[in-house]
Amino acid sequence: MELVGTSFLGSLLRALTLACCAVSPVEAAFAVGAMASCPGVSQGIASPPADSEMRFTSVPSFSFTERSGKAVSLDDLLGAPWIAIPFYARCMGPCPSMTGDLRAQVYPLLEGSDVRMVSFSVDPAFDTPLVLNEWAARFTVTDDQWLFLTGDNEVMGDFVREGLKVALARSDDPNLEPGLAITHATRLPVIDGEGRIAGWYECAGDDFSREELTANMALMAERALALSSSSGPQGSPSVLPAVNAILNGLAGILLVLGLIAIKNGHKERHATLMRSAFLVSAAFLASYIYYHTAVLPLQGGPTPFNGTGAIKVAYLVMLGTHVLLAAINLPMVLRTLLLAHREDWDRHRWWARITFPIWLYVSVTGVLVYFVLYHWNPTP
Repeated sequence: MELVGTSFLGSLLRALTLACCAVSPVEAAFAVGAMASCPGVSQGIASPPADSEMRFTSVPSFSFTERSGKAVSLDDLLGAPWIAIPFYARCMGPCPSMTGDLRAQVYPLLEGSDVRMVSFSVDPAFDTPLVLNEWAARFTVTDDQWLFLTGDNEVMGDFVREGLKVALARSDDPNLEPGLAITHATRLPVIDGEGRIAGWYECAGDDFSREELTANMALMAERALALSSSSGPQGSPSVLPAVNAILNGLAGILLVLGLIAIKNGHKERHATLMRSAFLVSAAFLASYIYYHTAVLPLQGGPTPFNGTGAIKVAYLVMLGTHVLLAAINLPMVLRTLLLAHREDWDRHRWWARITFPIWLYVSVTGVLVYFVLYHWNPTP
């Protein structure tokens, strides 16, 4: 992950410092403090105030069927914020009352804005478009600012649990009424115009008073509206984190192939592979610096890691060693390549024995950091 020349060292160190902000507690502390100033609002970092720059995980791509019969995908929602609402029509729990509260207290606040409400049926086998139309009519929803989606049962379940990070469970007990066989959390996510979850807000439940739920729903609406006014021109989340991970992974593969080549006595192949690894790492460095200095500030800051306890300690150790060794390895790689260029083979081999494992470690952990933050990040 390192390596274009000594002139980049200062930029690299600045960019690596920015990477550490991905787990900075400062913004989290600010969010908690701001929430504490709102009486009646459910406390927690996961429910940030309206003007917070905090973002969590990105919502994965999906395509479901709307009550109108048309397909609706994530691409159709990008560019403006939306509120996701898991529900099902046969629910004998909070779904009817929560939907009624959202219709009365949240929907009117969004009138005239580009914020949408999107209900996802967690009982899609029963909730056909006809049933969804009856459900919408029950709450006098007549326009497409509030969408009602259905689809495949398993796909929808995975999307709600893994994509929206909302708890969902199904019971196979044949003695249960259909309206009690499915349970789901009522903590609704707000998604920004780039497809990233910007917070979860509790909108039902016996553990909250009517005043608390009303305050939570008002804050949720304010959060969505604030995201609407601050939505940038981007239509989708940046692909650069994935590109950077691919470049890191490719560099790691080239390094291993280069080691195999020299072990088998193929010096020319080894030289070609190591030069290729250098060029790929140089491309990574340029992309990494651009993303952290030009793109990330416009997207609300770095993605935080939400794990706790031993998991967070392990992540911080990996991130810390990744950043530190990346900075250390830069001059070492340049030195090793320079000695090869001068055909000073004795000193080249000595430096390579130290440089190679560090370079490989940095490349591999660069890929792991990406997957931890964007695919394996726990729900806050």
